Amino acid sequence: MEPVQTAREQERPASPNGGGPEPVGPIGRPLRLGEVLAETTRLYGARIWAAAGLGAITAASFVAGLVLPTAGAIGLLALSLTACWAAATRLVAGDSFTEGWAQVAMRVPALVVLTVVATVPFALALTQQFFLVVFAVLWLAGTGFAIPVAVMERPAEPLDFLHRLGWLLRRSLTLARAEFFHAAGVIAALVILYLLLSAVLFGALRGFAENGEVAAAAIAQAVLAPFFFLGLAVLYFEQRARALSSRGGRR
Repeated sequence: MEPVQTAREQERPASPNGGGPEPVGPIGRPLRLGEVLAETTRLYGARIWAAAGLGAITAASFVAGLVLPTAGAIGLLALSLTACWAAATRLVAGDSFTEGWAQVAMRVPALVVLTVVATVPFALALTQQFFLVVFAVLWLAGTGFAIPVAVMERPAEPLDFLHRLGWLLRRSLTLARAEFFHAAGVIAALVILYLLLSAVLFGALRGFAENGEVAAAAIAQAVLAPFFFLGLAVLYFEQRARALSSRGGRR
């Protein structure tokens, strides 16, 4: 594993067609699923306080969603997923918690649009139509990389807002094509681990610690959500290394 560089060192131009200079990252080679999970676990421990901040934001969003109508709760979940994935990417890149969220705040307009495109279908499947989770995972594997790209990369030439959105989605598809089923498999594994461990932790907190259901669920979110988001961030850097590696091989 190569040393982690600062986020500013990594934010370099990448050409819209994928053929120009490509930013380097903290992960310099393709990783297997077990290695992705191991690196995520290591980062969770190494950035424990920043991870706790991600968990607190997720738990607060969960509690707020309980008092909103269904559409509002789905929108809040999707927006939380987008923002935390973007922030986690900056944390994995080496930013502090404050700097990571400052970088997210600078890209709010683009991230709001990407929420509608990439994470609303995923949030809808998780909360309303669970049988569609497989399709939601595949959708996120194709379009979701636009979220970390938005906070880590920039096109070779300045673009207006609409063209930049198009570039972000094209870049996401480029990264997805490097190994689509690997990316989808990692996301599916993260979702399964998150759901299973959430159920176990929720049951333990409610049954043995005598917490109310809302408190138990919020604590479970606070503990497990950072692992999910850090895992997505690791996958982005790993998939970026995979894309660069496959391009070099073709050459």
